Amino acid sequence: MSQFTFIQKPAMIHTPGKSDPYVTRVSEWIEQDWSWNGTYDLGVVGIPLSKSSISFSGAHSHPAVFRQLWSAFTTYNWDEDIDLKDLKAADFGDVTMHITDILQCHQNIEEGVVELVQRFPSLLPIFVGGDHSITYPIVKGLMRARQQRIGLIHFDAHLDVRDTLYGGPSNGTPMRSLIETQAVQGEDIVTLGLRSFANSKEYREYAEGKGMKLFTQKQVKQQGLANLVTWAMEYLGEKCDAVYVTFDIDVMDQSVVPGVPAIGPNGLTAAEIFESAAALGQWEKTLAMDMVCVDPTKDTRDITTRVSVHTFLHFLTGYYKRVNR
Repeated sequence: MSQFTFIQKPAMIHTPGKSDPYVTRVSEWIEQDWSWNGTYDLGVVGIPLSKSSISFSGAHSHPAVFRQLWSAFTTYNWDEDIDLKDLKAADFGDVTMHITDILQCHQNIEEGVVELVQRFPSLLPIFVGGDHSITYPIVKGLMRARQQRIGLIHFDAHLDVRDTLYGGPSNGTPMRSLIETQAVQGEDIVTLGLRSFANSKEYREYAEGKGMKLFTQKQVKQQGLANLVTWAMEYLGEKCDAVYVTFDIDVMDQSVVPGVPAIGPNGLTAAEIFESAAALGQWEKTLAMDMVCVDPTKDTRDITTRVSVHTFLHFLTGYYKRVNR
């Protein structure tokens, strides 16, 4: 039985096997005994929600496939000569979803985040979506639990500032919802990777009017993603107590992530995202992160989920450097 009210064991648990004493798989490293005794450096929480997606999405199945693929990866980062198994990690399961009520799902997410942070205040939470609507209740929960000024670094092809009057809360509304509920100030959001022919002029004007800092795919290519991430860290670091990082996987090129609802050409590369994830994981102001909008039902050989697992592992490589300075 879960020790949380709003977080429960995932529907399927993959039992890790040990076949080689000299190889540690991610599935062996991340604790799944559901006792959660002691302290942890990081914790994984699945949020299997995609009924709030504007277009059809099977992103609710991403947390399950994400966990299933843990057995395909080791904990050793060759390039950095870092073994993540030295970090203490746990899988806390999935936030409980209501079968039809999106607002109730969002409330469960917010309450689950508050529970987790209050129980493990020093934990680095990693949230595995689900569609992008989950970022709104996650950040609201972090705000309630920590009472800090939180900024966002938002990797996305889309602004996500749609008006909730047209379709209610969805994967297209999290940034607007955060701004309009005053959970986050517009000027504390930096969006990287916006794609042409995926947004509207009216919503651009709304975002700019609220002070959001916006960078398109073209600007990223011209200025370099690493340079813009460094700029965002300096910009937000001066005024925010902490920063939340959200990776909408559709920010990457469709050739890299075929399993997202909104595929598009000329997106960011996997290498650019992995480098950014590592830098943000290492930054002391990074409070938590999520990965959203991966649809395994539209994927080929789990290509897209493998990209999200690599994003997760590179982020934790940076975090390893943070805690081992």
